[in-house]
Amino acid sequence: PIEHLKEVIIEDSLGICEELDSRMQYLVDTYHDEWAEVVNDPARRAKFKQFVNTDEVQPREDLIEFIDQRGQVRPTDWAADGQPQTNWKPESTDVFARSEKSWVSVGKTSDFAPNVGSAILYGDSQLAVFNNAQRGEWYCTQNMCPHKQAFVLSQGIIGGTADGIAKVACPLHKKQFGLADGKQLDGDLSLITFDVKIEGDEVMVELPAKEEVDAILGTNGLRVESSCSALDISGTDLEKEILNGVRNTTVTHV
Repeated sequence: PIEHLKEVIIEDSLGICEELDSRMQYLVDTYHDEWAEVVNDPARRAKFKQFVNTDEVQPREDLIEFIDQRGQVRPTDWAADGQPQTNWKPESTDVFARSEKSWVSVGKTSDFAPNVGSAILYGDSQLAVFNNAQRGEWYCTQNMCPHKQAFVLSQGIIGGTADGIAKVACPLHKKQFGLADGKQLDGDLSLITFDVKIEGDEVMVELPAKEEVDAILGTNGLRVESSCSALDISGTDLEKEILNGVRNTTVTHV
């Protein structure tokens, strides 16, 4: 038996090592840096733009306050439900009912991937355009989820209810909203929606003036900020007291 093992393991009589070496060489020969290919390919790189309709960006600091905690920077905590900056609601269900609107081109149909949302920038406001190709429908809503004022709805999963209502689920806390009317399906929040039409290969959204939209949905006015700065106790007597208490704690094993 030991001689047979030597033949299999050392002399590779069954060709196992040769096969594994061949497979490994294939991986080495066919390796390519996928991210580098995306960066160097303008068409692929365009899919990772923050906004479909512009090269402008809104840095993360414009969306949420970042705080320093023990020498590291992190986003501030979201406020608890019911506190300021949560469960945002417009003054009325149709806040732009009396506004003069016009049809604005926000990109080509090919700019919007099918069956997902895409963010667009209008003035200082983030909007989400949904190409529901499965149903042949287009929708546009605010990109800010009213639950925690996070600008993420364009990244939500779109689908439909059992009774045929097209919906989007916020990717953070799964709040669900009807895409046609903006009403929350599992609560009393709502989104501001805008009509969409397709002219040729142009995606057109009916919008009020930028100044009006920014007054309600402008990122600057909806930035999540900490109600009180995070307490940094590093280097303080309080930190020493806590650490000493941990060190002196006796653990009883049951």
